[in-house]
Amino acid sequence: MHFTLPNLYTLYFHHYSLLFPLYSFHFTPYFCGRIMSSEMIHTAIQDYLSKTGHESLNVKAIMFDMDGVIFNSMPLHANAWVKAFSEIGIQFSEYQVYLNEGRTGASTIDEQFLKYFNRHSTTDEQHEIYRIKSGFFRQMPSPELICNITDVVDYLAQNDIARTIVTGSGESSTLDRVEKLFNGQFRRELMVTAHDVTYGKPNPEPYLMGLRKLGVAPNEALVVENAPLGIMAGVAAGVFTIGVNTGILTKSDLASAGANIVFDNMLQLLDALPVLTGTQ
Repeated sequence: MHFTLPNLYTLYFHHYSLLFPLYSFHFTPYFCGRIMSSEMIHTAIQDYLSKTGHESLNVKAIMFDMDGVIFNSMPLHANAWVKAFSEIGIQFSEYQVYLNEGRTGASTIDEQFLKYFNRHSTTDEQHEIYRIKSGFFRQMPSPELICNITDVVDYLAQNDIARTIVTGSGESSTLDRVEKLFNGQFRRELMVTAHDVTYGKPNPEPYLMGLRKLGVAPNEALVVENAPLGIMAGVAAGVFTIGVNTGILTKSDLASAGANIVFDNMLQLLDALPVLTGTQ
C-alpha cells in the first residue's frame, strides 16, 4: 500500500506558508493513550512527504536502534559511563548519557575532553576509557528486552518487512544476544554498529549504510529511535523517523530533534504499524 500526497495537503501547507512566511513549522504528533488515531498517523506521513518531496511512503524495512529500543540497557550504560568518566575527573550525568546516546564511544569521549580539558582525546585515551566503561557495563546484569518489542518484531516478520539494527554501540555481547533472543530475525551481516562507521549519530552515515545493506530507498524504510541524536541521524538520512520514549528524556526532547511521530511505548508503535506500513 502506498501513501500519496493529495492536493489538499499541498494546499494546506502552502496556505500556512503564505500566512506565516517567517516561521518554520514542524508538526510532531504524540499521544499519551493506548492508540493514536489513524488520522494523526496519516498527518505525520503527509508531513514527511511534504518535507522530503517523496511521492509515497512504501515501507519495506525498519531500522531499529538497539539500546533503549531493543534492550532496556540505557540505565546500565548510563551507570557505566558516569563511573568511567568519574575515574578521570569528568562529571557526566545520566541525563547527558541519554542525550548523547547514539554517538560512538570515541565521539562521546572526545566531546568531553574538549569540554573539560580543552583538547582532543588521543586514540589511546579513547580505547582506555571505553575499556573501563565496558568493564563496568559487563559487571551489570544482562539487560531485559524492552516491553512489547518482540511483538513488534514478530509483526514485521509476519508481514515480510525486513529489519535490522543500527546502533552506535560496539558491545559484542549485546549484539550476540540480539541474534540469540530473536532466533535469527536480525541478521548480523545487515547490522550497522560502531565498528562499521566513521561518523556516528547524529551524522546520517549509520542509517545511510543501513539503507544500502537492506537495499531500500529512504522512503521505503522507517527508523525507530529513543534518543535525539539517533532521531537527527534518521531524519538527515531522509527516513520517516519514529521516536519511542522508553527512558528518562521528555517527549519534547524527541520531538524537537525532528521525530516525525513520537510514541510513549512499543505497544503504541505496535498499534500504529498497520497504518505506518500499509499492512492494514
